[in-house]
Amino acid sequence: MSEPSEADIAFYRHDAKKAEALYAAAVAKDPADSRSREYQIDSLIEQKKLDEAHTLLEDWVAMDSEDSYAATAAADIRFAEGDWLESYALNLKALKLDTCNADAFDRSARYEELAGFHTTAHRHYAIAHQLVPKDEQFYRGWISGLPAAQRFEENKKYIVASKALDEKQRAAITKSYEKAESESDNRCTLVSSSGPAVIPMVELPSALGQDVHYGLEIAFNGHKRTLQIDTGAGGFLLTHSAGATLSLPGISKSRVGGFGDEDANDFDVDHADSVRIGGLEFKNCVVSVAANFGTMGGSQIQGNRMDSKDGIVGTDIFDRYLVTLDYIKHEVRLDPLPRPTNAPSEGLDPLGGSNNPDRRDIDRYTAPSMKNWTQVYRSGHMLYIPTRINGTLNKPFVLDTGSYINIIDTNLAKTFTKTQSGMVRSRGLSGVSDPMSQAGRFTADFAGIRLPVQSMDSQDLSRWGQGIAGFLGYPTLEQLIMHIDYRDNLVLFEAPNGKKN
Repeated sequence: MSEPSEADIAFYRHDAKKAEALYAAAVAKDPADSRSREYQIDSLIEQKKLDEAHTLLEDWVAMDSEDSYAATAAADIRFAEGDWLESYALNLKALKLDTCNADAFDRSARYEELAGFHTTAHRHYAIAHQLVPKDEQFYRGWISGLPAAQRFEENKKYIVASKALDEKQRAAITKSYEKAESESDNRCTLVSSSGPAVIPMVELPSALGQDVHYGLEIAFNGHKRTLQIDTGAGGFLLTHSAGATLSLPGISKSRVGGFGDEDANDFDVDHADSVRIGGLEFKNCVVSVAANFGTMGGSQIQGNRMDSKDGIVGTDIFDRYLVTLDYIKHEVRLDPLPRPTNAPSEGLDPLGGSNNPDRRDIDRYTAPSMKNWTQVYRSGHMLYIPTRINGTLNKPFVLDTGSYINIIDTNLAKTFTKTQSGMVRSRGLSGVSDPMSQAGRFTADFAGIRLPVQSMDSQDLSRWGQGIAGFLGYPTLEQLIMHIDYRDNLVLFEAPNGKKN
């Protein structure tokens, strides 16, 4: 790789203030330097200075409305504001203006990954890398589309060759890659199924008898634990007290964050030879155990537990199947996913789930029977659903049964309603938040359902990035039957006790 510029190094190291100044100096020296203009705007976006980014863009477009890099800069602003589809359209416009704009290919791939078009995204990441083979950002994008075994090898090369990483980043990325590689043989494979895949939910009342949630009874190497169902989490995450007594062999370490104003928490990543859920048995599963007491609950006072859960379980553990969360009958149902036409043959487990380690690296497929389902975005275990506020604004909300409240971004709420100080605090994997505000009345429309909101807690969600507008939490989702197709980024809601639009 060639030496990146000083501005590029600052940008890659997330020193956005320094990067902004250096790119601005480059533009002052050479006004025709479109790439520096684009990255100056991107540096402002990273600092959450969207008004300044808009001003720079407007001045740029006034000078040259046909600059392809101005279009990608506009796309980056739109993406940060949560207008993901419009961002994609702007990147496609940039490619019409300049078919060699590597940034436009890279940013298009970012959207395609979220939308479930993984094969297409990988192709576009590869093109960006081919156009500018010595750019580290495009190199990492290209790596992400490689088969798992090759991806590990290229990651090792990247860590050694990188000129932009500082030692802290190098250590963090090394640890992340080593963790992924060490876990690659622990794919939680279904080995047996007795009867229909219907898993009963277990009631989880709080210590005060309020806020009843539901979980699943799960046996790790024969030891039963009860984990709260959480569509906003990934995998099995146990409290320290619930996991430490299992004596599971360790694989690696990790840090996991979520709601709260504190840092992410430390977890021990362990191996469970057997995991039983209802009539299903999985082999070789990764289980994360909180390193400290009090994380995810698990706290005690004078020996008495403060809650009834032993941790949380992300529904993405079932992403090989069509998942139904039925909060009316209080059960989870698993069914085979529809087979795409002309799909290659592959090994399937007893429920018809794919055993291919690269099963997610395909373009989404909508079966004829699912044409009325709603398309959502997915990043890892997180599901984002386009939600209209007061019938106009269309922003991504997280589907999160683990959230005890519904939340809307404070800055977004102020654009159409009044907010006032509140007393509620959110608690999650990153501790406790400051008191949240209360947003006034509005309507939220998603997946054909209209939610008349009398009041919703509001919080500054800018730290989540990507223009996340809010969280549809348990108070909303418990009223529904939710069907999830993780492979194809599709959801369907049934509202037995409500109305659909």
